[in-house]
Amino acid sequence: MGNRTLLSVPEALAELTEMVGTAQAENPFAPVTVVVPSHASGLDVEHYLGRTLNDGRGSVSVRTFTLRDLALELIALGNLADGRIPLPPMLREGAISSVLAVDPGLFADVADQPATARAIARTAMVLDAVDEPGDIKLPALVNEVLRVHGKAAAALTTGWLTGNELFALAQKALLDPAVIRRFGVVVGFMLPPEDDPAGGQFGAMLEERTGMAVLRAAGALTPDTTVYTTSDADDEARAVVRLVAERINSETPGHRIGIFYSAADPYRGLLAQRLTEAGITYVGADAHQLSDTPMARGLLRLLRLDPLDPDLRLILNVLAEGTLVWKDRTLPSSATCERLYTAPPDEDGDPDAEPPSHLLRQRENLLLFREFVSELSDQVDRIFLAESWTEAAAKLEELIDGFMGPRSEQERPELSAARGQVSDIVGELKLLQGIAPAPSAASLRSVLEGAIAAKGGWKGRSGTGVVLGAYADGIGRDLDAVYIVGAAEGLAPARIKEDPLLPDSVRRQLGPGLPTVEDRAVTKKEQFFALLATGAEQVITSPRGNLRGGGAYQLSRWITTDVPEGWRPTALPSYAHGVATGAPTVGGLVPTAQEWRLRRCLESNAGPGMLADDAVLLGSLEVRRHRRDGVFSRFNGNLSGRTGLVDPDKAMSPTRLEDWVDSPLAYFLRRILKVELFEDVALEVQIGRLQRGTLLHAVLEDFVGEATSGGLVPSSARLMELAQAAFEREANPAWLGYLWERDMAAMRQNLLAVFTADQDRQSAGWKYLAAEASFGPQEHGHAYPPAELELADGSTVRFLGKVDRIDRDANGRIKVIDYKSGSDKKYGDLSPTNPTAGEPASSFPCTVSLPDG
Repeated sequence: MGNRTLLSVPEALAELTEMVGTAQAENPFAPVTVVVPSHASGLDVEHYLGRTLNDGRGSVSVRTFTLRDLALELIALGNLADGRIPLPPMLREGAISSVLAVDPGLFADVADQPATARAIARTAMVLDAVDEPGDIKLPALVNEVLRVHGKAAAALTTGWLTGNELFALAQKALLDPAVIRRFGVVVGFMLPPEDDPAGGQFGAMLEERTGMAVLRAAGALTPDTTVYTTSDADDEARAVVRLVAERINSETPGHRIGIFYSAADPYRGLLAQRLTEAGITYVGADAHQLSDTPMARGLLRLLRLDPLDPDLRLILNVLAEGTLVWKDRTLPSSATCERLYTAPPDEDGDPDAEPPSHLLRQRENLLLFREFVSELSDQVDRIFLAESWTEAAAKLEELIDGFMGPRSEQERPELSAARGQVSDIVGELKLLQGIAPAPSAASLRSVLEGAIAAKGGWKGRSGTGVVLGAYADGIGRDLDAVYIVGAAEGLAPARIKEDPLLPDSVRRQLGPGLPTVEDRAVTKKEQFFALLATGAEQVITSPRGNLRGGGAYQLSRWITTDVPEGWRPTALPSYAHGVATGAPTVGGLVPTAQEWRLRRCLESNAGPGMLADDAVLLGSLEVRRHRRDGVFSRFNGNLSGRTGLVDPDKAMSPTRLEDWVDSPLAYFLRRILKVELFEDVALEVQIGRLQRGTLLHAVLEDFVGEATSGGLVPSSARLMELAQAAFEREANPAWLGYLWERDMAAMRQNLLAVFTADQDRQSAGWKYLAAEASFGPQEHGHAYPPAELELADGSTVRFLGKVDRIDRDANGRIKVIDYKSGSDKKYGDLSPTNPTAGEPASSFPCTVSLPDG
């Protein structure tokens, strides 16, 4: 029936209908086989034939196959596989790792690096089609690659089929006339050029043996072709989605519209985001792949743990993403674990005193967290100690089941789906048994990273929304409108690099059919024009600026070559221009709620009163105005009128109130919303100010506590002993040694200065009464009742907290002492004659009951 090249896919589909009708004219059950470029194209072809054959009654005995699927079908019919199945990529990489482990050759210095086996495996897929090179003189590096590939291929002959072997067996099956007859009339529909030499040879033999007619379509730029340029890729995505929304509004079904991009980064994410914002359902590659999910990221992070010295920061990072659980036990929240890491509770304390309930809870949570870390580390250690891939896969499954299982029965579907995909990948690791070297931590991570990266996500079901995909996904599709995105130099065509392990000069020596950089560039160009033939209407868009790296883009050479006379692209203004002027970049329909509100607010005939109707805009303007002008409002911490935030019947700490006075906004964020900065003590080079103050307080508390409990007589020697013990207990290995020595010397001087001042006070009749005396609800373990402050309106505020130290003299006078280790600038106005910094003491009628009056 010959080969035909048409101007559009609709014409090719009409021709295909005619060919199928002719083939089944005498026998409606006569088999017809259509070879298609993709599974999606195959579905479109089946639906199209069902609508057009026999007056819309459809047809039977018409089947569609991709070239690879047809090869598998032929092998099955000829019973030629002998139980072998297609080779998974991870097995080839594992076999190459085994060869490198035994005889690395030129790769000796990098044989243990997973990237080495991965790079050779990519090249080996091309080398499958290469016969023995014979006497050809090749570079030493290429000879080494051929050697490693040959040994790895020999190890994979049992049970597995490479792509080259698959097509070779399919060609063998084509020699049987009985097998060929089962496929009837064979038509190739929009088949792209084959980069794989074996696939190309199979296609040529299929055409020869079956008389396959080939229908192709190649589009061309015409004066009617619409080409838009936009300021950048983001504006491009906005413009395309606006055009799609208009097309849907004009009653074109969404599944009859396709958007196809030149590069997944950045278009896949941008288009998915803009379509979602516009409420337009799409079908295609998801913006978030498996490697983007917390489940996959968390597993790979856990496999970077050192089981003997686990990095708690790494565990906390995984915990914060919500994927870590503890099977059959309850783990404290992520925020609680972070606080326990940055500020662990005192685990010693006074053995004779009953600790308060909150401290007991902190200690219990700390113990639970440590047990969790220990069990998690032990499980990771068992994975790393596995002697076989089967054992490693089983231990990984135990890790997922015990520490990354569902949190509840109402788990989000996407999390369950990600766990299922990760579990499937872990199960496939068993296939490496006997092929790859014994597993190690590095090889486990490498194999899992490669398998997870290769696992793409998919959203939607065919026929339920706008088609979204790469250029190759659009070839041979039955669509009404096609939007070709990213038609710019550097994206279409993209920069194609030579394989350093098999350069083009060597490929030409090894034999015809191995694709060179030039061959791949030609294939991409043909792919573009095949896409340009798809659909009844095509719109091409191109960015003028690079959203990621800066600089400018030029329109693709595929478009600018042989353009029609008088043709020129249309430059669209930016989205910012549209917002400022109220004019859309293209089209009149507004696809998203945000753009609709902005357009409504900025319409020239709307009048000034229109702003009053937009609560979101007015709220944002109010936030900016209040913070700019210093207005004390709900946006920066004014909590008046907000009931339930402060309970007047409960005692509160003075520090809490002081924080609110200093910065109400910070108080709102920290105290109400519980937002805390994660201060990683393991990354510090010296002791921080807060840690320094806490340490000095602890030493002085122990020192005064001994004196008040009738222990040792206070002395500078004893104070230094307590200090040294605290230094040893609190020292952080991450601190620089010379800085820690300097800080310890400075703290010793601070402590001795306090001791000297205390000695002077004692000579004047003052004695220690209490250290860290707590006041507040006594049912919660406080030594003294709350301090009560009566306000002018008659209400009372009750305080709780701790006093660093209380001294008393022989006359019963009380002196309350607060240790401060930082700057005294804040307290510059305080003095014995002005203890309240200008406020009359009578305004603070605060009462605290102490022992003995």
